[in-house]
Amino acid sequence: MRDCGKKRPRYVSILSGLDRTSVKVEPAPHTPLWLYYKMALGGGSEGGRYGSVGESGGLMCESQHSGSSNRRSGTSSSASSVVDDTDHSLMTQDVYQRQPLLTNHDQYISTNGVSKDGGSGGYYDSSGSNGMVKIPIPAPHRDEPRFPKEKSKTLFAFMFLCANWIFTTASLALTHEKVPDYPPLPDVTLDNISTKEWGLDASEFIIIFSVYLCVMVVIFHKHRWILFRRIFLIMGLLYFYRSITMYVTVLPVANPNYFCDKKANYTTPILVAKRVIQLLSGFGLSINGQHTFCGDYIYSGHTVCLVLAYLVIREYTPHRWWPVHWGFALLAIVGVVMVLIARGHYTVDCLIAYYITTRIFYMYHTMANNASLKESGQNNFLERLWWYRLFWIFERNVQGVIPRHYECPFPWPRRWSSKNPQRTS
Repeated sequence: MRDCGKKRPRYVSILSGLDRTSVKVEPAPHTPLWLYYKMALGGGSEGGRYGSVGESGGLMCESQHSGSSNRRSGTSSSASSVVDDTDHSLMTQDVYQRQPLLTNHDQYISTNGVSKDGGSGGYYDSSGSNGMVKIPIPAPHRDEPRFPKEKSKTLFAFMFLCANWIFTTASLALTHEKVPDYPPLPDVTLDNISTKEWGLDASEFIIIFSVYLCVMVVIFHKHRWILFRRIFLIMGLLYFYRSITMYVTVLPVANPNYFCDKKANYTTPILVAKRVIQLLSGFGLSINGQHTFCGDYIYSGHTVCLVLAYLVIREYTPHRWWPVHWGFALLAIVGVVMVLIARGHYTVDCLIAYYITTRIFYMYHTMANNASLKESGQNNFLERLWWYRLFWIFERNVQGVIPRHYECPFPWPRRWSSKNPQRTS
């Protein structure tokens, strides 16, 4: 029989499969002798984790000491259980230290960089030595642009403007026959200033200058099709309302020296059509001599053009252009004052024109910049506007506030302009 009390050799003969080999077992620092023996002789399932160590020696030793161990008291039995527990805890800690912090056995982690559920979320890169967890953030993908051009809708808005412009001139052609031959009405402004005939021409020159600059700004805007569509719709609404107000209430001529054509004392479609063509040829201005019909007072078309040009420049140009904003505001004020000096309109005409132009502009842009107001609901009272359906058709695909970006409308210099970043404020 083999003596278990003798010193254990440094080399232990083990059997691994069918090959017989020699394995050198080196004890770790501060390892108890009994734990070293247990590792060398393969005692317990924990020892098996460190290698396939033969158990013949361990079984032989256990058979020799089986009798003595059975004769021991319960104290020795409890002591052996404490030793086994300590053995198990130490071995378990050692085994855990040999395991990686993140394994590839998780159902959501894959070592090739793609999660097993098919997504492109975060993954554990096992190829690196630092165990870095990478979370890729893909770029947002949009199926549709936020600000589509929709040129067909812009063309429809332009047709809406032209139709209401023709309707306004037709209303003036009919109103001319109803102008009373009374002296001018009392007006707090007109009664306290001296009439200047050149004031009307000066006001129309300011209108031409402001409108041309406004058109140039819109043309060079990146989202010019949306801006034109909005301006056409707002101007169409203003012309439509003006055609009604000037016809239902006809005021006497504010300037007795202003030349008006003689009344025909009859109205026929041919007469109205001739007058409409004459007014359209002069774009509704008196400076070219084609505006010889009177009665278009409530409300002032001059004030509408001046105020709307200022509002467009103020809304769609950067905030750092504040000198331009103040300049257009000053031009609008001077233009309205020139109209009053020339007695081209009553004061009430200019006040109503300012109010209705700003209200429609602010209402339209408030609805356009808020997605909740583009949806039908019990609390959306703006939905009750008669032109809300037309607004919804034009703005339903515009997602958000129009940024203040500019570009050349021609294709050839865009390559240069794309290299310069745009500021939005």
